[in-house]
Amino acid sequence: MPSSSAKNMLLLAFLFATSLFLIHGTGTEGVSRVNVLLLDDSTLHVWVRPVKKGEVAKVYLCPPTEAGTIEQSGQLIAECKQYSSDLWHDFIEINGKTAGAYTLTWTETTHASLVYVFKPKTVLEEGIRILFIGEEAKLPNLEGSYHFRAPFGWNSDTCGFNRSKDGLFHLFYQHFPHAVQWYSMHWGHAVSKDLINWVHLPIFMIPPNLLHLDFENGHFTGSSINLPNGELGVFWSQRISDVPRGTVAEYPWRELQQYVTTKNLIRPDWTTHKTIIERFPTVDPPLGNNFHDPVVFLGPGGYYYMTVGAERKNGSAGLVLLYKNKNKNADQLDRDWEYQGILYEDKRNEELRMCECPMLIALGDPLNANTEWVLSYMSDGGSHPAPIRGTDAEGRDRMNPLFVGRFDGRKFEHRFVQKMDFAGGSFAYQGFYDKQSGRSYLIGWICDISWISENTGDPNFDGRGGATSLTLPKEFVLSENGQYLMVRPLPELASLREKKQPHVIIKGQQMHLEKGQAELVFEFSWDNGREETFELHLTPTHTNGKKLEFRIDNNGLQLKRTWVTSNKRLVVYNAMPTKIHIFIDLDTVEYFADEGRWSGSIRLPEASQEKRIGTVELKRAPLMLKEASMWYLNYKAHKSAFLQQTANIIKMEPIKKHIFEKQKSSPKSVLDAEFGESPKKGELPALHTIGLRK
Repeated sequence: MPSSSAKNMLLLAFLFATSLFLIHGTGTEGVSRVNVLLLDDSTLHVWVRPVKKGEVAKVYLCPPTEAGTIEQSGQLIAECKQYSSDLWHDFIEINGKTAGAYTLTWTETTHASLVYVFKPKTVLEEGIRILFIGEEAKLPNLEGSYHFRAPFGWNSDTCGFNRSKDGLFHLFYQHFPHAVQWYSMHWGHAVSKDLINWVHLPIFMIPPNLLHLDFENGHFTGSSINLPNGELGVFWSQRISDVPRGTVAEYPWRELQQYVTTKNLIRPDWTTHKTIIERFPTVDPPLGNNFHDPVVFLGPGGYYYMTVGAERKNGSAGLVLLYKNKNKNADQLDRDWEYQGILYEDKRNEELRMCECPMLIALGDPLNANTEWVLSYMSDGGSHPAPIRGTDAEGRDRMNPLFVGRFDGRKFEHRFVQKMDFAGGSFAYQGFYDKQSGRSYLIGWICDISWISENTGDPNFDGRGGATSLTLPKEFVLSENGQYLMVRPLPELASLREKKQPHVIIKGQQMHLEKGQAELVFEFSWDNGREETFELHLTPTHTNGKKLEFRIDNNGLQLKRTWVTSNKRLVVYNAMPTKIHIFIDLDTVEYFADEGRWSGSIRLPEASQEKRIGTVELKRAPLMLKEASMWYLNYKAHKSAFLQQTANIIKMEPIKKHIFEKQKSSPKSVLDAEFGESPKKGELPALHTIGLRK
């Protein structure tokens, strides 16, 4: 018998030969199937539901060389009788199987949503390998994009953004894997060594199915901290219903703060799960039931603190609440949380009803009394209906203010305030002070809700925004004079440049973007005695000539999306930056002025490989234009250990023959019969690695 490593290499070779087809399920006579290759210690995750009420979903795992019906040759691994909704699917985990090639099949009464496989021992390096995605969860073709997004389904708020002791950055995010829309929230999970190349991991948290009981549920936004044993402690909000949905009640649900630790950094260890805060505090005026988004961090005195977003019951203010743990040990944070008071109250009656996703981030050593901190949250309408949506004077909703000041463990006093994103295109940020690098990192969610409502006529955003991405990784840096905060892109992003030397942008000349990706830098000075203007046009390929107009003049900095019905400008009055830094990707554009003193994000409508920014044109420039540079970007995905191991395998026929040597009755191999012609000898087919960023 071959050794275990030799068997795995043979199986890897088979996978490489067939992986082009694994993403597509096939159907014959009411049965659908995908080929599955299980290596030693592989784990398979499957989500299915009955097609409709009264039917039963059945899933079988079959060795492909055995003849007969699936009931005769396959092992029944799941039987699901409960139909809750078209969107809810039951989760199945399969492990402990002998390594080999199998076929996963399901009956015509079964709707499959998602199938992927991984090796727990190496998944942090290799990621998951996706075998099947249902039509509802498939995303537009954005392959090659350097912005992070879920590999399937819906993603929104960042959660648990942290760096574990082994140096890996962990990014959790709000996720619904079965459709590209908001629904019962799961937690997605990915890791990176550099904040640019991400490896997708198994879905981290899956809420229990309470829908058939007519109750709401979901694992909502939260955070994570490092534990002494190298694992992570994870905090999140859980919404539970006190009464069935549809019951007339002012607040038919309430929210609890939850805790669990990770197991091998890839899944929750539910034996450690605890509810750490069951009720919001009693204050006057009283709080509404929106009480969520716990962010835990190390702070003054060596204690751990928690911020939680909240609202006044009468809609008069949004609040950031502060809790403190009695213990200084990170492994004792599953208990002893004490309410300290209201850290910040925002009373802008016409602009705000809820402080969503609050965070308090140190700009240096959190144990140093002289360290300054940044308090931020997303302004939102909370439980109150439109048009009250946390809008500012310019009509931009869900804005993120940035307050910079001192935090003593009980009170926060800020020196100044500025906006995170002047365009209002990103929010739900999360960040942390990284002791390993001494930097304060953050990342947020780009979802231009204003564009959705203005173009659909529906002011009530309900999650139908389609595929969205997260922002570029950024860092907080205080200016040299201490008078403003820079929210700047990481310098490491320069590694995306195709060539070191840039192209020179000439005023009036259109620069074409073949791949829809570029980095632009402009530097200039202003002649105070002249009426000067900087104006840049970015034109998508699919908006009939309508464009993004970026302009700086005596009025300030302005951004205009001419495809938006309202045609309004997004303005920072009196801003006169001397450096502009722009990142263009397939579905997003991010602007940074004066190293991030002012920054903005825009999501392109209906973006894909074909629908993207097509041209860049510098229309007007100040007389003293010092630099106008453009780099084409070429994102190279992280190469997994699996791809590295298989890179030198080029002769597939002998290996395929070995795997199917017992199949003497078929005139053609299963591979040929199911998928058409095999790769020619010495050639490799294209490889779908949707579980990894490309």
